[in-house]
Amino acid sequence: MFGTNEIIGKKYFKNAQENTLMVTSMFFTLQGEGPYAGMPALFVRLAKCNLDCSFCDTYFDDGDYLTFTEIEDKIYNTIRSFWLDKGKSVPEWAIPVVNNSDPRDRRGPYPNIVLVMTGGEPLLQDNISSFMQQQLSQFKAVQVESNGIPDTVVPEGVTLVCSPKCIEKNGKPVKYLAPSKTVLKRADCLKFVVSADPESPYSTIPDWAFEWKSNNPDKEVYCSPMNIYNNFPQRIKLLRAENGKITMAERSTVDEVISFWEPGLLDLKANQANHEYVGQFCIENGFKLNLQQHLYASLA
Repeated sequence: MFGTNEIIGKKYFKNAQENTLMVTSMFFTLQGEGPYAGMPALFVRLAKCNLDCSFCDTYFDDGDYLTFTEIEDKIYNTIRSFWLDKGKSVPEWAIPVVNNSDPRDRRGPYPNIVLVMTGGEPLLQDNISSFMQQQLSQFKAVQVESNGIPDTVVPEGVTLVCSPKCIEKNGKPVKYLAPSKTVLKRADCLKFVVSADPESPYSTIPDWAFEWKSNNPDKEVYCSPMNIYNNFPQRIKLLRAENGKITMAERSTVDEVISFWEPGLLDLKANQANHEYVGQFCIENGFKLNLQQHLYASLA
């Protein structure tokens, strides 16, 4: 229903200039999922994806190439704007330690904020490795979420959340795509979308994931209930209708927000079934139930 993006491989970025990333949007919110759930987070959403998942509710179709310095400047301004746009003062905990003699110092550190690199598929862009390496000293933590197929190097210290997906045919999931061996070995946790539909491969997780958990008992497997929609989210529809004619600032505002409480948006009966099913699935297998806290709170 949502997966209308163009499928892209790493070759798309082969001519990207050094120290640049193609960014779709940037926003400050709470991390709603995974190991840093509930914590203040700055999201950098990179453009393009190597998959076309029919249930995907995220816009990443286009973006702007930004230098690392430009991204750092936008991070600083995005965090500040969260409060200033509301007519409020920026609290001390969100202000980086500043040395006024060095303008670069305003780009960090942010000891109370998690940096989340997401997409699309962020590991399609090789330059992400050096950017994340630079940011490790600037944030409470740096996290990247990947479907695991691109084998781009993820620096030590970065939290790699591997979120595998299924290959699809005619908009229907067929079977899980296994992550690359490099990513699976490096992953700090696995995260799956799970459905109560017994005909769907998303009704369980693949055998190799059970084996991974058995071999890594101290690492977590997170399971999220799949969201079932009645209506196409209007914000995504608008963005895709514009076909790349809007700015990153526009892509980074309320267009990122999808709320569980938006009237008529979700199939409540189907979502209840998925939540109950995934709860039981986690209890039976020793996994962690991964609810999307940001959507319950109507946040980006």
